[in-house]
Amino acid sequence: METETVALILIVDDNLDNLIVLSTLLTDSDFRVLTATSGQDAFQKLDHITPDLILLDGTMSEIDGFELCYRIKNSPILQEIPIILMIASNEIQGRFTELNLESLDYINKPFLPTELLIRIRLNLQLLTLTRSLYEKNNQLNQEIVARQIAEAQTYQLSQNLEERVIEETQELTLRINELQAREKKLTYAAFHDSLTGLFNRAWLMQYLSEIFDQQQPQHGYAILFLDLDRFKSVNDYLGHLVGDKLLQQVAHRLKNCISQSDKIVRLSGDEFLIFLVNQDGVQSVEIVANFILQQLHIPFNIDTYQISIGVSIGILPSTLSYQQPTDILRDADAAMYQAKRAGKGCHIVFTSEMQQQTLQRIQLESELRQSIEKNEFCLYYQPIFCLTSQKLVGLEALIQWQHPQKGIISPDKFITIAEEMGIISTLDLLSLQLACQQLYRWKQEFSIADSLVIHINISTVQLQQLDLVEQIKQILSENQISPSAMRLEVTENAFIKASSIVNQVLEKIHTLGIKLCIDDFGTGYSCFSQLHTFPVDTLKIDRSFTKNLDDGIKSTAIVQNMISFANSLGISVVAEGIETQKQLENLKKLGCQFGQGYLFSRSLPSEQVTSLLKSQKF
Repeated sequence: METETVALILIVDDNLDNLIVLSTLLTDSDFRVLTATSGQDAFQKLDHITPDLILLDGTMSEIDGFELCYRIKNSPILQEIPIILMIASNEIQGRFTELNLESLDYINKPFLPTELLIRIRLNLQLLTLTRSLYEKNNQLNQEIVARQIAEAQTYQLSQNLEERVIEETQELTLRINELQAREKKLTYAAFHDSLTGLFNRAWLMQYLSEIFDQQQPQHGYAILFLDLDRFKSVNDYLGHLVGDKLLQQVAHRLKNCISQSDKIVRLSGDEFLIFLVNQDGVQSVEIVANFILQQLHIPFNIDTYQISIGVSIGILPSTLSYQQPTDILRDADAAMYQAKRAGKGCHIVFTSEMQQQTLQRIQLESELRQSIEKNEFCLYYQPIFCLTSQKLVGLEALIQWQHPQKGIISPDKFITIAEEMGIISTLDLLSLQLACQQLYRWKQEFSIADSLVIHINISTVQLQQLDLVEQIKQILSENQISPSAMRLEVTENAFIKASSIVNQVLEKIHTLGIKLCIDDFGTGYSCFSQLHTFPVDTLKIDRSFTKNLDDGIKSTAIVQNMISFANSLGISVVAEGIETQKQLENLKKLGCQFGQGYLFSRSLPSEQVTSLLKSQKF
């Protein structure tokens, strides 16, 4: 039994990342793959190997995809090889006509892997059919020659050949119809969500691209970006089957909220996008949005459950200008999150001011990512004092961004963004490294530095890394710093919500000899009942409680309870945000040992801390 030959595909692209992605995709799809990094490289390989199909990038340097196609199609040996050209939509105009390549197959970038595989398999199937038809035509020609030689059998042979041609034609027509039906089915699947039957993201991107390609941009439209409220709870507690049924019912209700000319897209999970056409101003769009809010507020009956959810809607009017389809999705998503932040179950109209804020946020994210590579970060230090002796006992290290144009940017302006970007772990380790390096230099110069303790803030994300302890040990070792000189500050919520991994990491850090501090104590879940279970040496009273000490007995009692409870467990207390002499005196009376705040000093760059140590002011 003959083994079916696996198709060989030549990928030509001068972008190595693209070659790797495409090679992996095709290899995983059971194709043999040959790659070329330029048009010249492709021609050299084609001198020795004839692939079953060629996949070309349209925008290569030197010989681009269009020119390479032209040369291949004008080669008597290579012209029959099917080619799929990968191009951006703005490359279509002109080049095909210029090089007489109108019949050439192409696919627009960006494309879905599914769409590319469909195109490849269809071309290979058509190639097989073409070759089969070519072979059969040769066979027929041979039979005609034989008929001419054997005149006695001419008539009968002619009849037989005609019948065979008819049969073959009918069979080929049937196969072509089957392939066309299959292609139509696959195309539908590529542009529709399998669960709800709605359009999917691939369709949306193509639809938006077509709008942008028009000579005159379409006006009078609006985009609604919807995210279901409490959907995650349905999946978590009732299961994904119930969640899927809920999404199907949501899709059905949404269809009843709009006109037939409007389009609904399921982007992913519980996110939907509605493209409203022929809208007469923002007010008419808000009417639709309010109707959707009302309809999705009605409980859903699924199996034996009555499920109540809501929806947050971001509205993007057509009055905003865009250059790319992806910009529309960016702002629609931003508008939806504005609705989430507003309390859910509502709609927000995206304005030009919001758009500007979004662009500024994107710019800040870009600059923040680059700033790590450019070493634009430094540490400022806020002194921590013994309240009774007024002696310097420690320093809280606060990472600062030295922006080349905007100057020093405090952490409250970028830490949250860093957490959302997934680079907070890098900043945590950088803070620890810089602090250890600076402490080593101070220890070499000042004897007082031997007793200083450096407080370093560390994120919950970092605590989920099992290799964190080894990284800390390495940093301490490289800088000859004792673990006892470090105190890691972790937020109260991080302790309360700690997973088994976080608890394991905290225990290892504490065992290493590094002291742990609960930061902003009292602002989270007020973990009095669980405080004794944590490996904690210090807690910091949040500045909001320190500020309210002057307000009366109630505020004083809260702080006193914190201090008394911590002292009973042998846990030291640091009060944050001490700004007045009265606050200092109250804290001393309540038994608070340590404190920091503007009354003593603001956070200082390392040079100023060095000057303070040199003057032995503390």
